[in-house]
Amino acid sequence: MTVPFKTVDPDGDLDIYARKSVARKGQRNTELSVGQQVDDGIRWAQWNGYRVRHVWVDHGISGSKDVKRPGYDAGLNALESGEIRCLWSYKLDRFSRRGALAVLTIMERLEGRRIYFGADNLDTSEPKDRRMIMWRAEDAKEFSDQLADRVSDSWRYSKDQGYWLAPRVPYGLAKTKNRKLIADISPATPGKPKGPTKADIVRRIIAELGDGATAPTIAKRLNEESIPCPSGGIWSPQYMYRIIKNPAYIGLQTSSKWFEREDPIHRDAQGRRVSVGEALVSEADQMRARKAVKERTKLFGEVSSPARRGVRSVPRHLLSGLLHCGGCGRKMVRRGSSYNCPHKTSGGRPCLAPGNVMAKYADEFVFAAFVSRMTTSAPDDALILAVASRWLASYRPDSVSERKGAVERVADAKAALQDLLDARYKRGEFSGPAGEYFPGLLAEAEENVRNAEKALGAMPEPTADISFLTEPESIIAAWADSTEEQRRGLLALALDGICVRHKFGAGRTKVTAERFHYAWAGFTRVADMEQAA
Repeated sequence: MTVPFKTVDPDGDLDIYARKSVARKGQRNTELSVGQQVDDGIRWAQWNGYRVRHVWVDHGISGSKDVKRPGYDAGLNALESGEIRCLWSYKLDRFSRRGALAVLTIMERLEGRRIYFGADNLDTSEPKDRRMIMWRAEDAKEFSDQLADRVSDSWRYSKDQGYWLAPRVPYGLAKTKNRKLIADISPATPGKPKGPTKADIVRRIIAELGDGATAPTIAKRLNEESIPCPSGGIWSPQYMYRIIKNPAYIGLQTSSKWFEREDPIHRDAQGRRVSVGEALVSEADQMRARKAVKERTKLFGEVSSPARRGVRSVPRHLLSGLLHCGGCGRKMVRRGSSYNCPHKTSGGRPCLAPGNVMAKYADEFVFAAFVSRMTTSAPDDALILAVASRWLASYRPDSVSERKGAVERVADAKAALQDLLDARYKRGEFSGPAGEYFPGLLAEAEENVRNAEKALGAMPEPTADISFLTEPESIIAAWADSTEEQRRGLLALALDGICVRHKFGAGRTKVTAERFHYAWAGFTRVADMEQAA
């Protein structure tokens, strides 16, 4: 439940909604403060015979993005439920910047109630004001869109110029007044000015990784030498993997969310790499370190998570990754002959009802539930449709990819047609002599849509024959002939997860089917943890 910013009179009949956007450093603050907005709302309420009940505030939240605004939602809910007769907002652009459609949708639900925009002197209960409210809402959205475009263009220009824009600077580097990166020559260990610098530590990590040392070994050495990590704590292998991928260490600008990209280097409009300052190491040394790490990754290559390397990355047990503890929701792990809550086996945050179950019973119950559910479902059941879709994606990916490409081509053709219509009727780009070219371009765009739709219609819908999964005898036969990995694949077609509740009673108790809750594919998840304790 959202807590009001301020309660004036619990029995009042008007709420005030105030909002202030995110303040940006270096920009003049022209927005009315929250306190001033609230004071104006209280004065208006007194003049118009209302008593203010609650004040709802969203501070630092955009009014144009599709994000949750607790104060906004609470004020509207109070108005729609009849708790108040009026919701007051200082100005329409403080209320919403999402355009006329968003405001109109709200107004249609307010029978006998009103929203009043103080500075605009507009009232949703007045028919003569509705047209102006729509107009102002579109103006607010247009201004927000233009501002977002200007910010985006400015951000892109600054990155192309080689300025470091992120608030944090990578460990081992420092930012100059001109927003360029240089080597950080401050001591790596506070209080030891004659020791290695932070830049020296980065060079050492990259050199040792390139020479064949493992990230855990390097982290252990740094911790033994009492050299604090970038966050001030102890070193972990994760820091090493980021260092050998970050382009800033070779003097190049990073792309947005570089750590999630295969190519983390930013490129300008001409495709050229951009310098961001001084290079701590050569590109050859960084690539040598990355290659050495990649060669030690046995299965998944460089894109794998550093925590999931080698043969341990492959599940060795039938239900690994599928079973979840009913007490805390975390994935259960296999220890000995049982699956257990990780809290019970390896510590971590407490679990009030840690689940555990003998592996042989869990395997039997899950397989029995899988067979029963698959063989008793109708052909048009959501589970069967989801299994067929997953089977296609796993065993016939080419057919799925081909149809997906055709669907995307239809969408692209329609988008191009809509953009052409907007250019003509909204942006006025075909006014004057240029107008003679519009009919030809329109005919071409319409033809592209028709051709894309025709190609999609002529493409057969990919089908999957999963009849062997709908008959008990064939499932049991397929199961007997499958490896452990293939059996996991069959279960994954139909199951998103399995919740194992805490055992009922103390001491040795019989494992029963009631302890297992199945999340079948194709169905909306429903929280069912009440019996976990």
